[in-house]
Amino acid sequence: LSHAGARVSIVEMAPQVMAPVDFSIASHVHRELLSQGVSLHLNTAVERFEKDNGRIRVFFKSGKSIVTDLVLLSIGVSPNTALAKSAGIELGARGIKVDKYLETSAKGVYAVGDAIEYPHPEYSEPWLNYLAGPANRQARIAADNMVYGNREEYEGSIGTSVAKVFDITVGATGLAAKHLKRMGVPYLTSVTTSSSHAGYYPGAFNLTLKLTFAPDTGRIYGAQCVGVDGVDKRIDEIAMLIKRGGTVRDLVRTEQ
Repeated sequence: LSHAGARVSIVEMAPQVMAPVDFSIASHVHRELLSQGVSLHLNTAVERFEKDNGRIRVFFKSGKSIVTDLVLLSIGVSPNTALAKSAGIELGARGIKVDKYLETSAKGVYAVGDAIEYPHPEYSEPWLNYLAGPANRQARIAADNMVYGNREEYEGSIGTSVAKVFDITVGATGLAAKHLKRMGVPYLTSVTTSSSHAGYYPGAFNLTLKLTFAPDTGRIYGAQCVGVDGVDKRIDEIAMLIKRGGTVRDLVRTEQ
C-alpha cells in the first residue's frame, strides 16, 4: 500500500509489531517503518468505527481518533476444526490431535497444516504453527504414510520464519526471550552486530543477531536476526542446529 502511494497507519494493541520476535529486534522494524513514512500507533486499542463524510473515523480507547479511506483488520487466526469435531475426531486444547505419523484418532484419517496441534520440539507443549513450510512437509509425510503405511515420522517444527519490511529483512527461529520468560525457563541472551559478508568486500550491511540459550548446557533455544542482506542464511544455519540439539559451542564451529 505504501509503495502504491497510500499513507499508511498501523494500529497495534501490543507494544510492538511482529509478535514472534522480541521488542529489541522489533524496534529495528519500527525504525524502518517510520523512516518509510508509515505512522505507528503502538499500545493502542481500537474501540469503534464511524462514518465521517464518506470516510471512516477510527476511534481509539485512548480517546484519540484518525480518519481514513480504508481499514484492513488483521486480528489473528484460530484453527477451523469444525469438520474434525463433527466427524468425532479427537481435539486437543488448541487444535486437531495427531500422532507422530500425523494420523488422527480416526484410523486412516490424517490431518496437516494450521489446524493441527503438535508438540514443540524444544519444550514438548502442543502448539499451533501457522507457516507454509512445515504444512507442506506435513502433507508429504502424511501422503507417504497413507500410501506406504505409517513409516514416516514428523518431528515437529520450531517455527522458522522470515519477512521483508521495505529494505530490511527479519528472521526468527525457535524460542524468543519473551516466550522463555513466560514459560519460566532459565536462559541467557547474546546480541551481536556484524557485517553481512566479509569486510574486505564492499557493500556489506550490519546484521543484528540475538541468540537465546541454556545457561548450563549452552543449548540454543532460538535466534532472531534483522538486517538488509544475509538474514535468511544465518537463521537457516541456526535452525538446523536447534533441531539437532546444538549448542553455542557448535555454532562457533559453523563454517560460512
